[in-house]
Amino acid sequence: MRIIRSRAPVRVCDMGGWTDTWFCKRGVVLNIAVDLYTHVRLVENNDSDIRIISEDLDIVAEIKDYRKIEYDGNLDLLKAAVKRMGITSGMDIHVRADSPPGCGTGTSASVAVAMLGALARYSGRPMLSYQVAEMAHALETDELGMESGVQDQYAAAFGGISFMEIDYPRVRISQLRIEDKTLCELEERLFVVYLASRSSSDMHRLVVERYRKGDKQIHAAFDELTASAYEMCDALTEGNLDGAGALMSRNWRAQQSLHDDMTTPAIESLSRIAEECGAVGFKVNGAGGGGSAVILSAAGGEHKLRKALLDSNASLLPCKLNFNGLQTWE
Repeated sequence: MRIIRSRAPVRVCDMGGWTDTWFCKRGVVLNIAVDLYTHVRLVENNDSDIRIISEDLDIVAEIKDYRKIEYDGNLDLLKAAVKRMGITSGMDIHVRADSPPGCGTGTSASVAVAMLGALARYSGRPMLSYQVAEMAHALETDELGMESGVQDQYAAAFGGISFMEIDYPRVRISQLRIEDKTLCELEERLFVVYLASRSSSDMHRLVVERYRKGDKQIHAAFDELTASAYEMCDALTEGNLDGAGALMSRNWRAQQSLHDDMTTPAIESLSRIAEECGAVGFKVNGAGGGGSAVILSAAGGEHKLRKALLDSNASLLPCKLNFNGLQTWE
């Protein structure tokens, strides 16, 4: 009996996020992969059925025939991976994620990448990282007809601190070369705080409409998002973490100008705690409106910030930098 395992990270601090979308066409993103994994365990069974088990949601989806898969809102992304990979053998596929639901860190892309990695290894079909990322994106857009940016799939497949230039849906990705001392300092000072699950569909729709109509405020915000990604690349490679923190906050201000619902009372409260503790950077991950936030403490201010966050009952998530991307083994 074969057992295949795979895992893929998520990303935080997506500088330039929103510009990796179909309506923007050309964008720039810098993001940071962290060790909040999606885990897949594939186990051969003795029958012809394919069972997909979400250990987080306690949901099971059964596939009798991969050619007749129905998308019914029940683990559809994982079903789509089985269909695209042409899997016909009986197996049980267990999936779980370290990230809480609606975290805004690209978990759905991480799920798709980890799933494709396991299925590719099982079927003896080697895939390069960019091929996995492309297919993971296609599962959401082509197979399921959903809207999806492209940064999350590449972050999950490649890991690292990635700089992406995007001509949607094509991505040119570079891994930043950063001194070890800067990486260690970044890891010590970076905090990820879970806020609450959020749905950004209505907000996303309105931003798209305003962008396509040429709204000057929206276009100015997108220009600022793009600039912050470029400048973040320079700040990190130069080891200027205080400058990187300032750019995080600048990116967040540009995000907020996109829509009134981008921030919430919980986000504002968290931002005040960060400011009172002397943090040099604050940003909400993903589309905004909830999910999670990333904070960069002042040098030497990590303990004060951590204590203040815990005293406020904030939900801190583990935040170790990830440079492996997708991993599979048997």
